[in-house]
Amino acid sequence: MTFHPRHRHLERAMRAPCLRTSARATAAVAALLLSLTVPPPTARAASGPDSLVVRTDRGWVRGAAVHHGGRVFQGIPFAAPPTGELRWRPPLPPPRWSGVRNATAPAHPCPQLPLTLLPDGGPVLPGESNRTGSTVEDCLYLNVRTPARTGDRPLPVLVWLHGGGNVYGAGSDYDGSALAARGVVVVTINYRLGALGFLAHPALSAESPDRASGDYGLMDQQAALRWVRRNIGVFGGDRNRVTLGGQSAGSADTCLHIASPTAENLFHRAIQQSGACAADGSPTPLPLDAAERKGSGFAASVGCTDPTTAAGCLRAVPASELIRATGTGAASLWAPNTGPRVLPRPPRTAWAEGRVNAVPTLSGNTHDEYRYFTALYVDLLGGGPLTPDSYAGLVRLQHGNRAAAVLDTYPVSAYPSANLAYSAVGTDQRFACPARADSRLYVSRTPVYAYEFHDAQAPPFIPAPHTPQGAFHAAELAYLFPMDSVAPLTPAQRRLSATMTAYWARFAATGDPNAPGTETWPRYTADGDRIQVLAPDRVEPTTGFAADHHCAFWQPAPVPEGAVR
Repeated sequence: MTFHPRHRHLERAMRAPCLRTSARATAAVAALLLSLTVPPPTARAASGPDSLVVRTDRGWVRGAAVHHGGRVFQGIPFAAPPTGELRWRPPLPPPRWSGVRNATAPAHPCPQLPLTLLPDGGPVLPGESNRTGSTVEDCLYLNVRTPARTGDRPLPVLVWLHGGGNVYGAGSDYDGSALAARGVVVVTINYRLGALGFLAHPALSAESPDRASGDYGLMDQQAALRWVRRNIGVFGGDRNRVTLGGQSAGSADTCLHIASPTAENLFHRAIQQSGACAADGSPTPLPLDAAERKGSGFAASVGCTDPTTAAGCLRAVPASELIRATGTGAASLWAPNTGPRVLPRPPRTAWAEGRVNAVPTLSGNTHDEYRYFTALYVDLLGGGPLTPDSYAGLVRLQHGNRAAAVLDTYPVSAYPSANLAYSAVGTDQRFACPARADSRLYVSRTPVYAYEFHDAQAPPFIPAPHTPQGAFHAAELAYLFPMDSVAPLTPAQRRLSATMTAYWARFAATGDPNAPGTETWPRYTADGDRIQVLAPDRVEPTTGFAADHHCAFWQPAPVPEGAVR
């Protein structure tokens, strides 16, 4: 045996008489020699690219084989448990472990109430986390789904941020098999939710080096991206081709990471599905002081009123009490805020100043986004369908001095029902036009591919006797992530699913969704305003999106300087 010069001490040790006679010492040297052959964290698995046992930078993990030669690894820690004194602090690296960690079952979702709100006690969303809820704070884990390897080149990676208003959901709710079958390594993650993920409070800010608080969920997401950068190579993924994507709140969070200086170089493309953050009409993160005021009100609601002891008091409140105080309709309280280092300025300011991580972006929405919320909050939880009078009253309540213009643009007589008129208002104002506005903003700096999912017969998540769901909010997810809890897709819908997974996978690989065998998807331009329609009976660009969704009403063109108003 020949030793490298810096390992000559091993040669001397093995030749020493005491070691030749000492079984314990021989075993120690053998173990040391074995450790010298272990591949570094950035290398591939020692037993081959499809090994079920791989070494991460914190220890070995064992996954499970799945059909067609793929693998799945679940419940891998990417940060230390955010418990005790680590509650409401930035995530730290997870502790190392010895031996081989079993990674064949998902971890607990982050703390949240179950969303079992239907009259029959069922969940209002199809994910398992929505059925069970959770009170387990040790929840910062991720899952990796890999395809079978057909060559030596590392594969593109999709890191997926689940939706749920930053209050619900889990990475394990998403089955990455369809995208993995297209040659993508799919990573789904948990992140802190609700008060535990987004509480800002003066006492928490005072103990922070940044003199800021909140946005812990965003920090968790970036910690997961850093884990991917360090470790995805051992799973066959390419650390230089990472796509960050998400739906609803996960989409809005993706938008925020594009504007975050601490996310620089952590991803190379972005997918935004039904969640904007940057352009006019998009939700705007609260400034730190406003978020702290809301957080102080929340702290008082759980008995932590003294500002001098609030931090310790809050950390002593059980997670179950925190999530009960959060409630089921308080997602708006737990939006990210500007002020912490992760998000020092609003996204639209970051774009105006050119301080963004401009990457190729695939962005869009569903045609009938708000019908889901109408069905849930009006039909199922609100006592029944709207009448023309109650529709008008609700618009006046929500739109104030602009209500008359809204009712003039969306007269109930133009729709089959008051429910559908109300749904059109919410779809256009909250989703469709902000998505288009984000695309129009992004194209000044990066390629954009815009879409609208438009399957009027998409399998619904909830019963809706008074509101045909159409292409409702989150309807497209079943076409990208297979779901056993909804009705099976028809043959035409399966073909649409195949087209969409091909587009998404090609975009993850190249930054351009156009793939052999799919209809051409043109790049979005502000002048052309072409958005790809994704429907079972047609996959093609349209220029009618803005008119269909009344975007000139919600986002009128700016008046040129000097023009008569």
